[in-house]
Amino acid sequence: MGLTVIVVLGLFLGTIIFLYPLFHARGWELEIHFSHEHGMAPLKSGSAVILGGSMEVGRVREVRVEREVTYSLDGQEEHTVFVVMAEVNKDVKLHGNCQITTDQPAIGGNGFVSILNVGTPDVPLTGPIQGLPPQSLAAAIGTLSRRLLSEGGLIDNLDQALDPSVEGSVLHKVLVSLDDLNAMTRELRAQMSPEEQEALFGKFHLILDDLNATTSALRNEMAADKDAALLAKVHIALDRLSQGLEEATAMLKEDRPLILDTLVSVRNAAQTVDRELLAALRTELDAANPSSLMAQLHLAMGRVNASLEDLNAMTSASERMIVLSKPTLEKTLGNFEEMSEQMRLASQEVLLNPSKLIWGPGRQREEHLLVFQAARNFAEAASQLDDAAGRLEAVLKTLPPDGQATAADSEELKSIHEAVRAAFQRFERAEEVLWDKLK
Repeated sequence: MGLTVIVVLGLFLGTIIFLYPLFHARGWELEIHFSHEHGMAPLKSGSAVILGGSMEVGRVREVRVEREVTYSLDGQEEHTVFVVMAEVNKDVKLHGNCQITTDQPAIGGNGFVSILNVGTPDVPLTGPIQGLPPQSLAAAIGTLSRRLLSEGGLIDNLDQALDPSVEGSVLHKVLVSLDDLNAMTRELRAQMSPEEQEALFGKFHLILDDLNATTSALRNEMAADKDAALLAKVHIALDRLSQGLEEATAMLKEDRPLILDTLVSVRNAAQTVDRELLAALRTELDAANPSSLMAQLHLAMGRVNASLEDLNAMTSASERMIVLSKPTLEKTLGNFEEMSEQMRLASQEVLLNPSKLIWGPGRQREEHLLVFQAARNFAEAASQLDDAAGRLEAVLKTLPPDGQATAADSEELKSIHEAVRAAFQRFERAEEVLWDKLK
């Protein structure tokens, strides 16, 4: 009996334990990704999810490590992340801009997920939440330790900055600057040596020596008691100039009457030029006086201009006549050529049959000649039309830019009209002859 009671009680407790999760109200799943570079507090399945650091609102169901692929303008990149699957109460609503981190007690222990901010409803939650770096004291100490002691950290950078063997270090730059300063001071000391002629101070001494020699030479040249000095030579030159002026004054006193006569002659010549020559020249250059040279020159130039205008008109008329007569001249030359060809053919025909000069052509030949004459009339009428077209084209080429026809152009157009009419009359006569022969 006791064993039976114990077995039934065990089954009852097992059933309760098994069915409790089924009756317990389940929440909604939450997926959080934490970057392995920033780290994460120690979490495991069953770790608490805390809202605002005070209220437990869920539990961690799973913690795993995955490779996350991200895409950017530079291409595809892979990162290792901690994936935390948690179950949160249904009454806790998280949004896309929520802030979630991990934390752990200050004196050690398991970590927990801390929801710092649930976000705002205007940003919906569409994917995994990107977690923030851990905020525990141990994580802060670990981060500080990595920044201070890891490779490339503050201590490493400080060692490199104070290493004189590293070219870019501060201590190396200070030593190089001191070496440059020592070199500058050595060079300055060398330049300040008065014993070296190539030194700056030695060159300054040489300049002062040259200046001293120059002033000494100038002082010697300014000594009046030395015959070879410059000032003594200036005194001698001034004495000779004074002597020459005295001789010139004496010559002027002796030749004063001759000089006065010369000046009087020059004055008379100037008066003659002013009163006679300039007056005559002014008269000849007066354009208002018809008998003056300038008026006659103006008249001659006017006549020359008139002659040039007449010559220009003659050349324009000649050019117009040649342009207008060009088709006629070409036609005349063609007629001469055709006439010479016909005379050559006629002479050949007479040489072959001289009896045609005595008996003349027969009746059938005369009928053929009438037909040939009609055809010739057609050809001549067509030639007249071609000639008229050429004359009309020539008139159009000679029209002024404004397009207004002159009297000569009007006469030429009238003549072209008459020629066209005569050509059509010849067409009609030739047509009548041909119709008569065809009947």
